[in-house]
Amino acid sequence: MNRIFPALAVVAGAVVVVAGMLNIMDNMRTRREIEGLRGTIFAARLAADSCRGSLDLQEERFRSFGVRVDSLRAQVRDFESLDPRGVPEERYAEYMQRFNAYNDSVAAWDARVETLRANEEACRALVEEHNALSDSLRRRLVEEGTQVPPPPAP
Repeated sequence: MNRIFPALAVVAGAVVVVAGMLNIMDNMRTRREIEGLRGTIFAARLAADSCRGSLDLQEERFRSFGVRVDSLRAQVRDFESLDPRGVPEERYAEYMQRFNAYNDSVAAWDARVETLRANEEACRALVEEHNALSDSLRRRLVEEGTQVPPPPAP
């Protein structure tokens, strides 16, 4: 009997030490998981911000292109309004140059619109991915009983 109590005490102590180590290892794993999510969220935010900045530049260039297209359209109309019988022969070569430039710009317009739309969809997908990751982190922090910071301002 005298030998059983010390042996039980050693076993109980070993169980407490092992349980403590398992708890510490679980906490470290959780912390690494949360830090990994934070890093992934940071990278997703950078990608979304970069995409948005690029999209803003593309939109600005698109608006400038629109101004040039409008200018060409006005020039074509001006040529066509010179004479009710049509464009004067001495100005016809210049008119055709502007007319062809306008037609080419209209064709390019459609391609630019499609590119802009595709890029906008890509940016939207990046923002949605970032938001989903942020929501995952919030849920994980709530599961761990950690204080959840407010979401960042858009």
